[in-house]
Amino acid sequence: MTIPSEAGTEGTSAAPPVIDEQAAMWAASLVAPRRRDDAHTVRDLRHEIQADVPDLDAAARRWSQLGHGLPPTQARVVGRLGWVRINVSSMRGAFAPLREKLSGNRALASRVVGVQIGALFGLLSTKVLGQFVLPLGGPGGGELLVVGPNVLELAERHGDLATDIRRTVVLHEITHRLQFDGNPWLGEHLRGLVQRYLADARLDRNAVRELAPRLPRLIAEVRETGTIEPLLSAVLTEEQSRIVSQAQGLMSLLEGHGNTAMYDAAAQDLIRDPQAVRDALAERHGDVTSKLLSLAGMEMKRRQYREGEQFVRGVLELGGVTALNHAFAAPDHLPQADEVADPAGWLARVRAA
Repeated sequence: MTIPSEAGTEGTSAAPPVIDEQAAMWAASLVAPRRRDDAHTVRDLRHEIQADVPDLDAAARRWSQLGHGLPPTQARVVGRLGWVRINVSSMRGAFAPLREKLSGNRALASRVVGVQIGALFGLLSTKVLGQFVLPLGGPGGGELLVVGPNVLELAERHGDLATDIRRTVVLHEITHRLQFDGNPWLGEHLRGLVQRYLADARLDRNAVRELAPRLPRLIAEVRETGTIEPLLSAVLTEEQSRIVSQAQGLMSLLEGHGNTAMYDAAAQDLIRDPQAVRDALAERHGDVTSKLLSLAGMEMKRRQYREGEQFVRGVLELGGVTALNHAFAAPDHLPQADEVADPAGWLARVRAA
């Protein structure tokens, strides 16, 4: 079986990309099952989502007090492979720091990375309902997507509740849009974290040689914890460990903020049964942002998202939305990983700044 490649051949002067996008799409097409719906069904879904978005957008702005002056939110319905293509292209800039670290046959390395990412995205494409594409430095970043085939499957499984689930998911993703588009420094900060993390990565043979004797124990820890963090931590530099802490605090804030928005005041007039929606989403919880960041080595634990919601609720109890929005004022105001469990301590720090 031949893997298609856009990376060129050995001997060409142009350096291959870190991610061979053609190979990624080839792998995704093998993994993601096709679903063919008639044109009328797809058209009706698009119209329903377009009709929902203005009210959801207004509710998210009202609750969060973010996004003043932004144009109305737009959502695009895409298929599974369309979702993969947008996400792959959006990551072009994020992995640039690895280009000079790849040794040997760079075209082959680019193809292998493309296949790995494409296969992962192909799997994720069957689970994602909606997504605000993180602005990581490539085309497609900043778009709000709804994966049509998955939403239609949801309707077949949950009946009338599916409409509430869809609206809740879209509201969550709109909140992410307001976080980033309402605070342009936030995207730059996230890109900076990823790029600094990768720039400090160790991909040399010595790092592999040092890791080899520890692999049996580390793999056992992976099985026990259900996370790849033991393997990642084993090769982290001191700088990378510090960056991971910043990233975990940031992502806990963003996801906790989005969850609170979609289950609280913003959802009260738009979602008939928020608890039933929460239960339904818990069954299929496979956070996309967590898995995307794991590609860069910054895997998140599910408990950190629960703690993120607890952090947001704790700050709201202490000082309301005005206090919470201190977090979106500047990079230094973002909670660190250890502050997520201490909303009062975080609030005291940023108020004193």
